[in-house]
Amino acid sequence: MEKLFQVLRARADLFPHQPALISDLGDQQIITTNQQLVQKIAAVEAAFKAQNLACVGLFMDNCSEWIICDLAAAKLGITLVPIPLFFTATQIGHLVKSAHVDAIITKRNLMMALGTNKHLNFTTESELTLLPLADTVLLPLSQEQRSNSKVDVVNNMSGITKVTYTSGSTGEPKGVCLSSANIAAVCEGIEASMVEMGIADHLCVMPLATLLENIAGVYIGLLRGGAIITAPLAMLGFVSNVEFDIEKLVNKIAQHQVGSVILLPQILKHLVHALNKEILAKCASLTFIALGGGKSSPHILQQAIDSGLPVYEGYGLSECCSVVSLNLPKQHKVGSVGKVLPHARVSIAQDGEIIIDGQAMLGYLGELDQVAKQIHTGDLGYIDADGFIYVSGRKKNTIVSSFGRNISPEWVEASLTSSSVISQVAVFGEARPALSAIVVTRDKNDLAVQQAIDAVNKSLPDYAQIHHWLIADAPFSVQNHTLTSNGRLKRKNIELMYEDKLAALYC
Repeated sequence: MEKLFQVLRARADLFPHQPALISDLGDQQIITTNQQLVQKIAAVEAAFKAQNLACVGLFMDNCSEWIICDLAAAKLGITLVPIPLFFTATQIGHLVKSAHVDAIITKRNLMMALGTNKHLNFTTESELTLLPLADTVLLPLSQEQRSNSKVDVVNNMSGITKVTYTSGSTGEPKGVCLSSANIAAVCEGIEASMVEMGIADHLCVMPLATLLENIAGVYIGLLRGGAIITAPLAMLGFVSNVEFDIEKLVNKIAQHQVGSVILLPQILKHLVHALNKEILAKCASLTFIALGGGKSSPHILQQAIDSGLPVYEGYGLSECCSVVSLNLPKQHKVGSVGKVLPHARVSIAQDGEIIIDGQAMLGYLGELDQVAKQIHTGDLGYIDADGFIYVSGRKKNTIVSSFGRNISPEWVEASLTSSSVISQVAVFGEARPALSAIVVTRDKNDLAVQQAIDAVNKSLPDYAQIHHWLIADAPFSVQNHTLTSNGRLKRKNIELMYEDKLAALYC
């Protein structure tokens, strides 16, 4: 990442008063100039050095302080672990324990949420460290919270710049370990592909803990010289992981006259469905809408493009340090995820699986001795004669919601069938904003089923909760071809059998 820091230093010298970061707090805007950005990074570096940190967690809503702490840690060679705000208390505890986090950086307004997490154990209040940033604190974890094998872990983790966790396809998500070289290669690949495009300010719509926004949004925006604009996610329209208020986002785009955003498929769907002359006028400043994080509807994409929105779909995954391919203004095919970028190579296996070479992670946390040169994505697809990549489906059962959350249906199904009311269940939701369930119940009592689902939902993160359901016409069995001989669900058969009813749930 040295190139990024060189660019920041040069820009601080040449354009010291130019805005680098803009933090929109609603009632006020806080501007950090190029010169101030370099100074603030240095000040946070000094605070980190004083604490002798090896690995820190970062638990904040989108703000300039998130970006500054991230950059300061990278500059010092401290491993940084972004903590998604949507993680449950159990998942945060797992993350902290598995990464052997020394301390968590957070805002004062989030301290209580962390302090009441029974899976975390902090040192006393007197050892709280105030960082030289607005309302930003460093909460050291107790020695008991850290593993006795800490020294061995730190040695094994040397060279790891970032550990990014998936949204949790099970209760214990895996940490993807990335080096500075991983990040630099992706940044250079994206930057090279955008060299002919104009410089524009970027609005961070996705959570900064999302690797795609962190790298393709923040790092690329800073490398290219645009200002990075942040605002709390609720101000941008995020009601929850399955609800979104598009009007709030459109108003922010218009307010700041931004040139680029990164959107999830579900957000684009909201935008397209709300399109009118007024909304198009508010989006007139946009020159590049990157689309990623899940499977997109070609129909929605075409509608967006026909309306004049500059939407370009891409493809990537955390194990490859985010972006692998991207559509661009001069090379674009609707329905494809673009051509592979310079830092990676893509091939298709005999079974149709997409394989990526040349940009593999260091490994999963706890499995760093099992480094793979190739990344088997689990996605099925093909490459056309012009080199455009198409993703056609998932090789395994993992559901990817339209909000980009990876969910193991078996995990949710196991929780649901723990209820005495639900005897069998099949969960679906690929490319949908929320999960749905086909329920087999003994007495077909709608109220009892709803109460059972409500009870289970309380134990699940909101992205893995059941929002729609229907009662099956008959129990799943070998005889009606909905179960295998060893009792496993034949998901495709079930989905086809209830295709129309499932679609009606989302209407």
